[in-house]
Formats: sequence, C-alpha cells, structure tokens
Amino acid sequence: MQAIISNNQEHYQFEHINKIDSVSHLVTGKNPSIKRGFIDGLNYGLHVPDNAEVVLQNRRELLLHFNLPGAAGVIPEQTHSCNIAIVTHENADQVFKDTDALITNQKNIIIGVLSADCVPVLLVDPVKYVVASIHAGWRGTVAEIGAKTLFKMNQIFGSQSQDIIACIGPSISQKNYEVGNEVARQFRTGSQRKIDDHKTCIDLWKENKDQLTDAGVLTKNIEIAGFCTFAETDKFYSARRETINTGRMGSFIAIK
Repeated sequence: MQAIISNNQEHYQFEHINKIDSVSHLVTGKNPSIKRGFIDGLNYGLHVPDNAEVVLQNRRELLLHFNLPGAAGVIPEQTHSCNIAIVTHENADQVFKDTDALITNQKNIIIGVLSADCVPVLLVDPVKYVVASIHAGWRGTVAEIGAKTLFKMNQIFGSQSQDIIACIGPSISQKNYEVGNEVARQFRTGSQRKIDDHKTCIDLWKENKDQLTDAGVLTKNIEIAGFCTFAETDKFYSARRETINTGRMGSFIAIK
C-alpha cells in the first residue's frame, strides 16, 4: 500500500488494485490538519458526534477523487453484521441498513465502508468485472464475512476465487489488539498470541487472509496494508485509542 496526495489530501492505494485499469479505489487518511467540524480531519461517519453538513461535504469531495462524473456514492449503515448487499443503479439511492459489505458489477458506482480499527477489505474480480467493499470488525471476521462476500460474488456473478484480488486495509495490528478470553476463543489458534491467563492479542490481518485463502484466493493475490490504525496517530482514526466517538476512514472502490 502506498500513500498518495489527491486534492491536497493524503490518502492510500493498494499496488495490486492499481494494476487493474478497469477499477479505481481509495482508502482515506485522517488528515488531522483539516479542521472543519467537531472532529479534526476528514471524518466520513454520520453516526459519530460531528457536524453532519461537514461530513456530507467530506463525502461529496471524496467522489471527486475518482474523476467519475455523475457516479453514485454508496455507504451502508454498518452494524457488525454479516449482511451483504448488491448495489445497482436502480437501488444506489436507497439506504442499506444493517449491512457490512457491498458488491457491484456496474460502472460508475462507488461503494465503500467505514472503519476506525476494524478491518476494511476490498475485493476485485478483474475477469467478471465485479468489486466489493467489506467491513470486518471482530464479529464480522469471526463470521467470515470476507469469504461469504466472495461466495456471493461467485453465486451471482460467476466470480472464481483464483481470479480475485483481495486487499486488507489499515486496521488495528495484533500488537495493539488485546481481547479477553471470551473473544479470543472464537479465533483460530494461529491468529492468537497469549499475553496471560486472561488476555490475548488477535491478528485480524492474518485471520482475514487465512479465511480468504481457505476460500480459494491465491496468496500472491492478497495484499495487506500493514498500517496499524492504533499506532499511526496522525494517519488514521482509532476507536480504541480515541473512543468510539472518533472519526471514520473510508475504503472505496468503483468500476470505471
């Protein structure tokens, strides 16, 4: 993953996806020097205590990064569910409630999810021209929302796992993600690092990667950003560091 400057703002892109001419994407950065609303930086979440008009302005500006005039921008109302929606031009203006992953195969629809420690995952099928944006918190990760999104891409659009490019975005690292035993026991042993009898650090990056490879995605087609949202104070929002009332970054993707 590499940092880019777009419209005088610092954001991020995956090298794997940049090789695909038919797809545009952007993972937003915090940009704390921008002071517009109640939360410093570029917050895209409407469910946190920020100025709603400023958030909507941020969202409108976001679409300009894609240089897709008239494109629809779609962000679901996330609830740490395992619900997945298909977005088309016919339903792009609706509110996707209780939804944590979006899929589209239509041009000029920008789909995205929001995060601030949870794992954003972008999927691209460059053969069938299908893309997905996924929000995988610990609950979504345990429920294997990434693999289930891939299954739906196959079921509806005929996507094949070996063709998929999968990118795991900035999120909390294992070093900084300490959980209790009641959460830890729901993860694979290989994703756990025991701290003491009551605490374990979970590797959400590895867990999501392993689920995708188990679903048939080739290891060489998976890119992990490697940026820890908790540790990178100036680059990303972190709910664990700043409480759940902090801002939200976005991971967006579109077919040109």
